[in-house]
Amino acid sequence: MKQINRRLFLNKEHHLYLVKEEAPAPKGNEVLIKIASNGICGSDIHFFHEGRLGNFVVDEPYVPGHEASGTIIQNGPEAKRYAEGTRVVIEPGIPCGHCHFCKAGRYNLCPEVVFLSAPPINGTFCDYICVNENYVFPIPEDLSMEEAALAEPAAVAIHAVQRAQFRLGATGVVLGAGPIGLLTVQAFKAAGGGRVICVDVVEERLQAALRMGADEVIHAGSTETPMDNLGDVVFETAGNRVTTAQLFTVTRPGGCAVQVGWPNGNTVEMNIADMIDKELVYLSVNRYANAFDTALIWLGDGRINGREMITQRYTLEEAEEAFCWALEHPNETIKVIINNE
Repeated sequence: MKQINRRLFLNKEHHLYLVKEEAPAPKGNEVLIKIASNGICGSDIHFFHEGRLGNFVVDEPYVPGHEASGTIIQNGPEAKRYAEGTRVVIEPGIPCGHCHFCKAGRYNLCPEVVFLSAPPINGTFCDYICVNENYVFPIPEDLSMEEAALAEPAAVAIHAVQRAQFRLGATGVVLGAGPIGLLTVQAFKAAGGGRVICVDVVEERLQAALRMGADEVIHAGSTETPMDNLGDVVFETAGNRVTTAQLFTVTRPGGCAVQVGWPNGNTVEMNIADMIDKELVYLSVNRYANAFDTALIWLGDGRINGREMITQRYTLEEAEEAFCWALEHPNETIKVIINNE
């Protein structure tokens, strides 16, 4: 008997709706995954509310979602890595595998990468999806499907920490206490960072940062605390022009500034003289590479607290309500999870 595949489409009129179709069959080295849980990403909200993010535009209906966990229920004829019944997460960026960047291990820079949920490519808000077996990762036995769905955003934070240049015990500053900022606080500590200071304008998020391991928080909108030379390594995770412009001021001489967020408007006026005078290293982050194994280990052993990150839960049938909640209640939301059952 054929399985029915519910797929959640988003159109250019900003409407979400479910379509029932026949489940796909895996080809070649693909595996068919029955989706259990999805996280709503900030990019999903951008496409829902604004219809675009950067160069990606919702022109035609497509399926959003790329933070997914599920179970392999069928292997394609050439898929041999995992047994049916294996619980997995999906790495949504599928590169070509043979270009210069792929061969160098920096496959996130592959010019031919296909990223699930980047319009017009369909994503994971569905019941069943076929994925190349090389881009799924087994979930630790004691990790829930909901928490495993956080492996994708955790991979962003881990990649940022891997890109950063710092000595063990260094002081870190995280600008922005959204989901990526809170994950970066935890990943920095797990990777050997020392004291962590988290900066935001939302008190609820700052309290969450303290619960997740920040040693100090600064309310950027109501503080006289000087921001000069706060950290050896500073991560901008807010995707904000104001915080991006502060990076070189906040970073200590000889330190490292890491651009994780994508600033609104793309263009930021920055004082390059500060960067030169302090001889700073300025690095950027484009999604992730080689980070999912670590993400699952750290989620599994508690170095990253996935349970604390989840603030709301909905079903796939309630998806539009979930998106509206995340859009309208940003101060009360860290991560919304949509469960298929």
